Amino acid sequence: MTYLIEAINNNIIFTFVEDVTQTRFVNSSEAGFIISSLDGNQTLYPRWGKVISAGPDVTEIKDGDYILIEPGKWTTAYYVDKVTRIWKTDADCVIAVSDEPGSTY
Repeated sequence: MTYLIEAINNNIIFTFVEDVTQTRFVNSSEAGFIISSLDGNQTLYPRWGKVISAGPDVTEIKDGDYILIEPGKWTTAYYVDKVTRIWKTDADCVIAVSDEPGSTY
């Protein structure tokens, strides 16, 4: 999906790989079992996102990459088209970059 939005400076605009329902991450296993944390501390774990737009000052990450983001180092969701939610982080908060999303667990 193409968005008409571009990050500036060292910002990265992304979507989470995991489903986000309201303010909770919803993970499922390969067999389809839903894995959910009930302790309310879901921002204590790093999360994978897919880059929509990397700002011009970001040198090691490109659009379409998967990034592992430090725990809680992202904004609240922004709505692009009243349905699709995006988030923002900056390049200093990215732990790893990959061509494929990894597992948070």
